[in-house]
Amino acid sequence: MVQLGVFGEHGNADRLAQQLKGQGFHALVSGISSGKRSLWRVRAGPVAQRSAAEQLRARLRAAGHTGAMTIVPK
Repeated sequence: MVQLGVFGEHGNADRLAQQLKGQGFHALVSGISSGKRSLWRVRAGPVAQRSAAEQLRARLRAAGHTGAMTIVPK
């Protein structure tokens, strides 16, 4: 997966996901808890290998998403 952002407002996460989908990327919004706060993260993928995630990150950055970072599962 490649993470593009974490948001305190669900609507902001949805807007980014819709923008990504409009650019031809597969985007997911998932909720997480941080203490008493709910946060929503936006990720692109999934891909099967780290090398594919790095390529996806490069494509996202080329599309203007400069904060994209590769996420390695635990």
